[in-house]
Amino acid sequence: MGDVQSITPEFCEDWYEAITLKQPDGIELGDSERETFNHAFESYLAGSYDDAYEGFAKLSKQDSSVSQYYLGLMYLTGLGVLQDFCRAHMWLNIASSHGHYKARMHLEQLTQNMTADLIAEAQKRARRWVTKKTKEADSPAIQRDESEIDIG
Repeated sequence: MGDVQSITPEFCEDWYEAITLKQPDGIELGDSERETFNHAFESYLAGSYDDAYEGFAKLSKQDSSVSQYYLGLMYLTGLGVLQDFCRAHMWLNIASSHGHYKARMHLEQLTQNMTADLIAEAQKRARRWVTKKTKEADSPAIQRDESEIDIG
């Protein structure tokens, strides 16, 4: 599987703007959401993965493909969460469906290393998450543990 490209932590006033110049997000974030993203991304770079996860999860519920991509990377690499290829596939699939090309690249590589049953389960989870999110005014919580597998 291909390596996840590391990002050199250097000062950036607006990470969201810098990242979305190369990879447009599915939505336009307002000031408070942009602040949430910037905090999550800086936390990710600093290795504070709990904070990063919380920020990316919050924005993923608002259809931020960039945030969904980073959740996928966290599950792919096991940063701040248990490594889980099924959940990684789910988040990368959702981000990819919103047009995130890097998510699509990682998804294709990941799929080559998964069984057909695991891919089917990941796709089922992604469909369920998108369906629930679409049907409910308040999208369901994203779970980090195995106690509730229906969302994340």
